[in-house]
Amino acid sequence: MQTKKFEDAVSIAVAAADVICKQLKEKPDSLICIAAGHSSLPLCEELIARYQNDQVDFSKAYFIAMDEWLHMNPSVSGSCGDFLNKHFLSHVNFPENHIRLFDGLAEDTTAECASVKKQIEDLGGFDIMILGMGMNGHLALNDPGTPFDSTVRVSEIDEVTKSVGTKYFSEAPQLSGGITIGLTEICASKTIILIVFGEHKQDIIQKLIVSPATEDLPASVLKNIPDSQFWYA
Repeated sequence: MQTKKFEDAVSIAVAAADVICKQLKEKPDSLICIAAGHSSLPLCEELIARYQNDQVDFSKAYFIAMDEWLHMNPSVSGSCGDFLNKHFLSHVNFPENHIRLFDGLAEDTTAECASVKKQIEDLGGFDIMILGMGMNGHLALNDPGTPFDSTVRVSEIDEVTKSVGTKYFSEAPQLSGGITIGLTEICASKTIILIVFGEHKQDIIQKLIVSPATEDLPASVLKNIPDSQFWYA
């Protein structure tokens, strides 16, 4: 894992957007994943601005979401899919049939996970993975204790994730779990960038910097990936 400190969140967003734009010029049909959450907002704003200025084209690209709360789908205000639609996907030109968001309301969540996993595999894996890190060090909805070889699945979430997750909703829901890609899909991505910033994240940033790779800190799995990027401010 390669670590770089930036001046601020905007500087990180510009650098990450540069990577995405370069990737799409070289491979227009790239498969992209960007985390739903506040850490992604500056990047989403930068990409939207570049799209509006004809600096990037998503018309041949694919997008598969990272995760969703169990018992929710993009129709639920505050859900991960709703966040991605409101803050990114509805503002750029991914073809509708090139976007795959998780359905946490699916009657058969096992089949939903298998379907997402197959689509990732059919598209050759993620070309670009833009991650955020939770207050407990989670990646996607892979909380502490998640095996490094985890794959697409329904996941358990801890009290930290439940508490922090309520900030995305106007009325706090009872969050009971997640449906998520696993650490295997994350680590198999061709380009991996973990973005973390803010005063409230400084403790977990420092913990990640000094920690060995351990399942108690899911983000530390990136220490097993020499080319992965950890960008923080």
